Amino acid sequence: MATKRSYYAILGVPRSESAGGIRAAYRDLARRYHPDHADTADSKEFRRVRQAYEVLSDPERRKAYNGSLDGEMARNAPVAEPRSRSRSAPEPLVRERRSAEPLTPEPMSLFRDFQTLRPSFGALWDRFQRNFTGVGVPKAERLEALNIEVVLTPEQAVYGVDVPLGVPVFSTCPACGGSGRQWSFPCLDCGQEGYVEGEAVVSIDVPAGVRSGTVFEIPMTGLGIDNLFLRLHVVVAD
Repeated sequence: MATKRSYYAILGVPRSESAGGIRAAYRDLARRYHPDHADTADSKEFRRVRQAYEVLSDPERRKAYNGSLDGEMARNAPVAEPRSRSRSAPEPLVRERRSAEPLTPEPMSLFRDFQTLRPSFGALWDRFQRNFTGVGVPKAERLEALNIEVVLTPEQAVYGVDVPLGVPVFSTCPACGGSGRQWSFPCLDCGQEGYVEGEAVVSIDVPAGVRSGTVFEIPMTGLGIDNLFLRLHVVVAD
C-alpha cells in the first residue's frame, strides 16, 4: 500500500524546521528534480516538492496544515470504548473526576522501554522501514499487531491515565535529499541510506475504571505506518 507522505517528509525537514531551513530544503530538491535536469528529473516529485513548499513557506497555510495533521492524529487515537477481552469496566470506586495524568514524564520508546514487545525486534524494525522506503515489501504482507504491555497501579486504573508512546518514523535525509550521497561523497548524516530516523509520539488515553486484561487497538496510519497497529495490553498491579 502506498504511503501518503506529509509535506515535511517530502521536503525532508522536521515539523519544527525554521522558514529558512524550509527554503534551503526546497532549493536543493527543486534543483534535483526539476524537469530541465536531465540526470535526476522527476516531474511528479518536483510537483510534490513545489506544493509542499507553497504550503509550508506561508505562515498561515502552514499553521492550518499543522492543524490538519494534529486532527488526523486525533482521529487515529483510540475511541472511548476500547476493544476489550475482559468484561466491561466497572464504575470507578472514587466518583471525583480529575484529569488523567501521563503514565511517564517522557514518552516511552517502543524499542527501549518494553520487555513484552512482539513481534521480535528485527522483524519489527524491517516492517517499520518498509512503510517509508517501500523497499522489500512482500506482496502478501498483511496488517499485523504490535503487542505491548503496560502495568498500571490500582489508582491509575481508577482515575485513568495517558500513555505516551514514542514511535519510530523515517523521513528523507535533509543533507543529501534522499540520494545517500553529497556530491561525490557518501552522506554521513544518513549512512548512505537516503533517510533518517525520527520519533513521533502517540498518546493513548486509557479511560477511568479500566480493568486488568483490557486490550486497546490503535491504528498508526496517521504516521504513515500501514502494516502495523498498536495492541496495548493493560495489567493492573495488585
